[in-house]
Amino acid sequence: LPLNISRETLQQNKILKVIKKNIVKKAIELFTEISENAEDFKKFYEQFSKNIKLGIHEDSGNRAKLAELLMYHSTKSGDEMTLLKDYVS
Repeated sequence: LPLNISRETLQQNKILKVIKKNIVKKAIELFTEISENAEDFKKFYEQFSKNIKLGIHEDSGNRAKLAELLMYHSTKSGDEMTLLKDYVS
């Protein structure tokens, strides 16, 4: 990384783009692991649902992976929320 750092330099730095890509990849992997345990994912989703929905709008490259984590109320599930991928299938 260069020593003279400005915002424009950081936004255009290739190393930081690779770091960002790897962090996003690892975060989505962890979210998927959490989603395997329904109780833990429910707690996680209550805290971070807005961030996941925002990520779908901002990150078109990972939109499909994030969409699998969305949860909504359905007429069949009653008060419980159901994963979008379960609802569609």
